[in-house]
Amino acid sequence: MAEIAVKTKEIWELEPGSRTWRLREGYWQGTHYKAARRVAVQDPGGEGLVACARRFAALLAASEPFIQPDELIVGSCLALPEQERFDLGYYDSHYPPGYALLLPRGLASIRDEARERLKGETDPERREFLRAVEISYAAACEYVARYAARAQELAAVEADPTRRAELERIAAICRELSIGKPTTFHAALQLVQFVRVLGGRGCIGRFDQWLYPFLADDLAAGRLDLEEALELVECAFIKMNEFGAYGEPGVFAVSNDSLRNIALAGQTPDGKDAANLLTYLCLRASGRLMLPEPKLNVRFFAGSPPELLEMTAKVISLGGNVVAVYNDEVAVPALLRLGIPPEDARDYCNDGCEELIIGGKCTIQFRVWDSLTALTDAARFAGEHPFASFGEFLSDVKRRLAPYIENRMDDRSAITFPFFAATIADCLAQASAKGARYKIEGSILAQVGNTADGLAAIRKLVFEEGVLSQEELAAALRDEYRGREALRQMILNRSPKYGNDQDGVDALAREIAEYFCDQVHARAANVPGPGRKGAPGLMCFGIHRKADLPASPDGRRKGDLTANSFSPAVGMDRSGPTAVLKSAAKTDATKASHGSTLDIALHTSVFRGEEGVPKVAALIETFLRLPCTATLQLNVLDRETLLRAREHPDAPEFRTLIVRVWGFSAVFVDLPPELQDHVLARTEHGL
Repeated sequence: MAEIAVKTKEIWELEPGSRTWRLREGYWQGTHYKAARRVAVQDPGGEGLVACARRFAALLAASEPFIQPDELIVGSCLALPEQERFDLGYYDSHYPPGYALLLPRGLASIRDEARERLKGETDPERREFLRAVEISYAAACEYVARYAARAQELAAVEADPTRRAELERIAAICRELSIGKPTTFHAALQLVQFVRVLGGRGCIGRFDQWLYPFLADDLAAGRLDLEEALELVECAFIKMNEFGAYGEPGVFAVSNDSLRNIALAGQTPDGKDAANLLTYLCLRASGRLMLPEPKLNVRFFAGSPPELLEMTAKVISLGGNVVAVYNDEVAVPALLRLGIPPEDARDYCNDGCEELIIGGKCTIQFRVWDSLTALTDAARFAGEHPFASFGEFLSDVKRRLAPYIENRMDDRSAITFPFFAATIADCLAQASAKGARYKIEGSILAQVGNTADGLAAIRKLVFEEGVLSQEELAAALRDEYRGREALRQMILNRSPKYGNDQDGVDALAREIAEYFCDQVHARAANVPGPGRKGAPGLMCFGIHRKADLPASPDGRRKGDLTANSFSPAVGMDRSGPTAVLKSAAKTDATKASHGSTLDIALHTSVFRGEEGVPKVAALIETFLRLPCTATLQLNVLDRETLLRAREHPDAPEFRTLIVRVWGFSAVFVDLPPELQDHVLARTEHGL
């Protein structure tokens, strides 16, 4: 099956003038935003789940169906309420709706279950949950039915017989979804799109696992061939570039972080190879479309087929920068440390960024902590209270991590958006917004690469060579290195740097990272409440804001960039990508149960000639074999092209230039300057 998928539709570019080519052009021109309009919506008032459900129903009633020419998958944004505050109880988009529940059942089934269970329910809280679900899903069914009517209206006046038949098929699918469950691959894709519009705006989860049964049935029955299936996937992916229920131009101008992640391949819950035909169609569709959404996160384990590695390397080589690689041999053991059973751990996906979650069974919340703050505070303290040894200094840094380790989050596991809550199987079964099986609470340690470099500099220059005193370093930090450039250059150039396969500094990265992870796990046993899991992570977000951190002992000044995720400090990885992998592999990333991420930038020259794709495949293989972190994010960059794009953001050749930022990808010219700076500063490796 994999071989068939790889050989199908070998052309990697869209045919000019084809349906998906026209739809992609429509995306770049923003035609789908015509559906985003502000309207007066009657607010029914009140608080709680039922009030949220009634507002949701009012919003759907005010939202007119919008079908664009050529579309096979329909549904854009909902109306935008004129009120400044119109509380629907929306969740934070970081974990996926329970498509494993929704797809086999459909919207009407959940409405009917809530309605039936209400008849015999006496508990006030459960009654409120069920009533909110009934209202929400009744409104959703009516909304989908209006799409059926709109498609039928358009079909009645359509002169082109081919398009008329398409509109009639869309109408039939929407009618089916308004009263029952999807029975075809096309209908299943359409349900996913409607759920996204209705509030499942962020990550999508195990797309190829949850939708493959519909594709397999259609192919077996002769209702669909592979070319038609690929076109449907491409149509669905184009719709994923329309930003959510409240999408309008500029709404993501600050971060461009849309959270739209898809997990592919990996293992089935019983440990078998999960790669299937839809896995390969998703990869091919992404490589052909070259759009910023969705992000594809390809899972590998010991039993993954070689074709999966080959196609993943090919899509990465195209330079779309939307593919990440996940290593099940790290991620699954990491989740097992939380006490999650193997069958659920193998069924993981990632959330809106890189955190590990169990789709349809899990909520998450997290905080990101700056390890550089602990290091810098210790170094400043040492200026007045010098330490007798490096060991004492390191112990003080660890002591300053204690508030991060002891972090106790409020229990915010309740899903306050009723439509979304009912997709989570345990919430629906228990009639409780807090019913999710797992509530992961992440404590994430950032800038470990910078912190390891700073520790290495202090160990060598202060305690081993004695060329720098603790007082001098503290004074330099207070002065932000002003007037002390020679000292700063000594730190930058005379001490080892994490990411270059140097055991001494790599051991310091391991010391800090594993200490943090071990301590978070040790204290997680005391987290109260069913299903609550305290989980450490090694990644970071909001990297553009971290430049405001004060000057630090690794030689960075306030305003200089910090390391992304568990990666080396910006520009300090000077020995090639394999050295970066070897440095990261010295830390046991299975201790990072919330996830761990490594970013590597490759220069576009890597992909010239016939050896380009095999080289990338070999790099991925090395990452998996060592093993390193749970996640590898590769960026294919050409600094000169990016600089020209920044100078000429409106030039047509730069409007489609996509880069990986952290757990998301975005059009480079749409990023704020500080994020553009971070992308530009990353080391471009050859192979």
